Amino acid sequence: MIGDFFYEAWYLSLRTLRRFFRVPANWIGIIFFPLIQLFVFSQLFKDIIQLPGFRSSGSGSYLAYLAPGQIAFTAFFAVAWSGSAILVEYRNGYMDKLRATPIFRVSILVGELAPLFIESAIMAGGILLLSVLLGATIKTGLIGAALILVLSGLFGMAWAGTSFVPALLTKSEQATGTLSLVFFPIAFMSTAFVPPALMPGWLQTVNSWNPITFLIEAIRPLMVSGYDWAAIGKALIAIAVLGLVLQSATLWAFRRLTA
Repeated sequence: MIGDFFYEAWYLSLRTLRRFFRVPANWIGIIFFPLIQLFVFSQLFKDIIQLPGFRSSGSGSYLAYLAPGQIAFTAFFAVAWSGSAILVEYRNGYMDKLRATPIFRVSILVGELAPLFIESAIMAGGILLLSVLLGATIKTGLIGAALILVLSGLFGMAWAGTSFVPALLTKSEQATGTLSLVFFPIAFMSTAFVPPALMPGWLQTVNSWNPITFLIEAIRPLMVSGYDWAAIGKALIAIAVLGLVLQSATLWAFRRLTA
């Protein structure tokens, strides 16, 4: 039975990946905004690195500081509207066809969620590569780069619940897209653009609990200084807690929809 579940999830995951990558607008739209921020902001605000608050970051340039944040942004954008895809399957009758077959119901959900790890990692990898081409470095080499992709993929899969839960509860693409916008300020209230020392007090408090900040602060040393296992550990804990809460809610909402 377990083997059947993995086979079903594997087959459905491959279908989900093909559905995503065969439409260029999907991945171009994800990469475009972080790329524009990376290219424009690294030039427009390049002298901001001279402010005292940046000294502790270890970044030699604003591009070096900015790149990890844009990689995290990409993982964030990769799943921001992921819940809408399952609604398309629900409305066109494909999900009903799957439910009529002798497969595990949860494999349908896993077939939508598991590919998000790959999608987030690949999209983040694209921005990582472009960052290097623009002049950023990866001090930890290929192993560090691989670790960045793994962290980005795990974060994307965990964060996807912010889109799946409203999608499954409202059954509305418009409502799902609108509610996804509510989470955008969380990305901007991270250390993607400036260190905590340059934030007002209330924002420093918010930032200390921001899961995106934990991801960024794990990626940044991997690019600019070296392995910071404490930061990586905190990021993994934050991702695990985030995933447990959001994906538990996703599973509940999915069972409610397909009951």
